[in-house]
Amino acid sequence: MTALGRRRKGALEKLRGKLEALHFDGKGGFDGDTDNIKLAHLIDEALGFPAPDGSPDTVAGKAADYRRAATLADEVRSGVRAVATAGLPNTWVGEAGSKASEVTKAAARSAERMSETFGTAARELVRLAEGIGTAQSRHDFGLDALRAARNMLPEGDNAFFANAEDAKRARKAALDGIGYLESGVEAAEEAGKRAERELDKLASEARSGRLDTRHLSDADRVVLTDAAAPGGDPDENEILTNRDLERSGVRLNSLSAHDRAAYDKLLDGAKSPQERAYLVKALAAGYPMSRIQDFAHKIHPYGDKPAWLQKHLTPIVTRSDDSRREGDQSNKVAFDGQMWDQEGDTCVALSTVTMHAQSDPLYALQLTTGGHPGDPDHDNAEAFEERLRDEETRVYDRRAEGKVGMNGRESEMVADDEIGAHTGSDYDALVVESKESREDVLPKIRDAVNSGQPVPFGARRGDEFGHQMMIIGQEGDQLQIYNPWGFTTWVSEDDFVNGTMDGASNEQYPTPTDIRLPHPK
Repeated sequence: MTALGRRRKGALEKLRGKLEALHFDGKGGFDGDTDNIKLAHLIDEALGFPAPDGSPDTVAGKAADYRRAATLADEVRSGVRAVATAGLPNTWVGEAGSKASEVTKAAARSAERMSETFGTAARELVRLAEGIGTAQSRHDFGLDALRAARNMLPEGDNAFFANAEDAKRARKAALDGIGYLESGVEAAEEAGKRAERELDKLASEARSGRLDTRHLSDADRVVLTDAAAPGGDPDENEILTNRDLERSGVRLNSLSAHDRAAYDKLLDGAKSPQERAYLVKALAAGYPMSRIQDFAHKIHPYGDKPAWLQKHLTPIVTRSDDSRREGDQSNKVAFDGQMWDQEGDTCVALSTVTMHAQSDPLYALQLTTGGHPGDPDHDNAEAFEERLRDEETRVYDRRAEGKVGMNGRESEMVADDEIGAHTGSDYDALVVESKESREDVLPKIRDAVNSGQPVPFGARRGDEFGHQMMIIGQEGDQLQIYNPWGFTTWVSEDDFVNGTMDGASNEQYPTPTDIRLPHPK
């Protein structure tokens, strides 16, 4: 519930409490006729309670606009899809033909997503209009009951003279009316909460415009934003996050003419949209051209093997067989069978290392291959584990000497240095020990993960030793969690807010108590 919703509900609870505090005497009347005047004043106060905001008709009109836009986008999709599936003219051959094919296929998928997005927005706006209408109707029912209650008493301070039976009936009607007002507040909050969550998610999925640079064509942007790691729904596994798109555009615009020519050569020589996207991700991660060229040289032999690129450069993907069941811990994060998991009291260190690799393909390649892709002496599970443990130890050793585990301040420090340095973010530690504080920060968590920035958080039971995990995604009313025990899972936002998210780990760590929230530098 929002702060406004809590204030309104609190005000109504206060009114209800005052009404209930009016005491009846043994004869069925109030203790002292002055309570009749208090009753009248409380009913008058309730009648002035503000109605839920919003115009259902205006919102429904916007929904109709989005439905029309969805129909137009679907018509475009059909036309582009026909070109993409029919094949290109025979004169388009070789590299040019390949790139034209990439563009048409990506454009068809983009138009399809656009149609789906507009259609989803229309449905959500219809739900919002219905929710506002329901909230306002319940509020009106409440006012009707309160007016009826007030009419049972004489006007003004003449309420003093109300007989006991009328006063008793008036209080009951007033309590019923406040119940309707409370129901209206709850309906408005639920409608607004869902609309905010779903429409913000849709806005985060409008991606190609975030790659704002004069150095790429519209076709380039469509292909790059469409490039996804294999293994699941492409829309959930885009290689370039929204933050990557924004940062790479800024960096492209700032390259020298010499570096720009060198970078263009790398992009032009890429064997697939996925290879090209990883080169853009390397630029977004902040590396100089010499490091990007070395990275490009190492991955180019595998540029037309998207599965190889994903395995070595993107540790976590949302798999097609992910059940999305709350608490399902079967979605392992592994390289060649070796899990990305902690060893000892190193949850902060290992979760940070994994998220560093998720954000930085050069670092991921170093961990998975030791800088020697394809060399069986380096590119294997055993060698990977050794390098992973070295990095886990390096980050863990930044804690206070002799201390077991890492605290929130140390988590913030390593998140800044290991993750934020490559996403352009600073992390701020926030205490979220109450239900209200977790509810208030939830929209900011959604914004962060939908832009591609993981959110570290600590969870515990009571004063027991805590455990750090990472929020890495959001879909509907669920949050996707990476647990450094080596898996991803999902929990409901309600369980996050209520501190009952045992399913993300176990009963020892159900309650989030502190988070590290990213913001742009």
